[in-house]
Amino acid sequence: MKVSVYEVGPRDGLQSLKQFVDTPIKRNLIHSLYAAGIENIEETSMAHPKLVPQMADAEQVFQRGSVLVMNKRGYERACAMGAEKFNIVFSPCETFNMKNFGKTRSELILMYKTFMDKVPKENVRVYISMAFGSPYSGEISHNKMLSCIKDAKMFGNTIVLSDTIGCGDKEDVRLWAELGFIENVKLALHLHHKGDESKPISLVRAGLFAGIKEFDSSIGGLGGCPFVEGSGANLATETLVRHLHTWGFETGIDQALLNEASLIAEEIKLSQTVHEIAA
Repeated sequence: MKVSVYEVGPRDGLQSLKQFVDTPIKRNLIHSLYAAGIENIEETSMAHPKLVPQMADAEQVFQRGSVLVMNKRGYERACAMGAEKFNIVFSPCETFNMKNFGKTRSELILMYKTFMDKVPKENVRVYISMAFGSPYSGEISHNKMLSCIKDAKMFGNTIVLSDTIGCGDKEDVRLWAELGFIENVKLALHLHHKGDESKPISLVRAGLFAGIKEFDSSIGGLGGCPFVEGSGANLATETLVRHLHTWGFETGIDQALLNEASLIAEEIKLSQTVHEIAA
């Protein structure tokens, strides 16, 4: 059985790094990931450079993957550089929405309708952040998640359930997978952890048993959410692929070539550490 690995390192993995990563290094990282056989990569974000300085070179970095857009201006920039695949995001947690966008969920949905209505749904992934719980609003109710899924399916065929603070459990995965089945949408999982990758790997396994066949990961475990304190790190692509192959799933990814991409990620992390020490 084929399982899709969706790489988020070049965007989600790099966005919160303090020291700017040079454009050629970002492009080389993306190229190496495609060379390893990864088919789908979130390459960059159209965030305002003042808010996310690491994404200031989005037009120069972009190659052929997907981009995160957060408003009409970002969408127009993405289209101008040739992007055809888009990611958008909102949350059942209104505090998260206000911190990230300055808008409520209903206001975000109305905003997305003004520029996403002509984009084919197969080209859109909709992220539901804090899908498994929030430090601001606590657990997410069944009805609220159902409402979020209904909103998300207006824009995209793939809905990504994000465990933004690494608090999800297997029962949560099973329950939300049932809602996805009821609403006839494709679900994916985006998982964070706080130093122990066994937790997200257990949720990947739970997702597979629940019929989920697409998982986000970040090369070298880079990243986390810069707007949520204590969000932890992303599940490393190397870890995810190794476990999927061990379990007998096909990914189309060459582990040896993936290790080469991992070396680039490690060099990026090392350069960040050196800069912090020098500062």
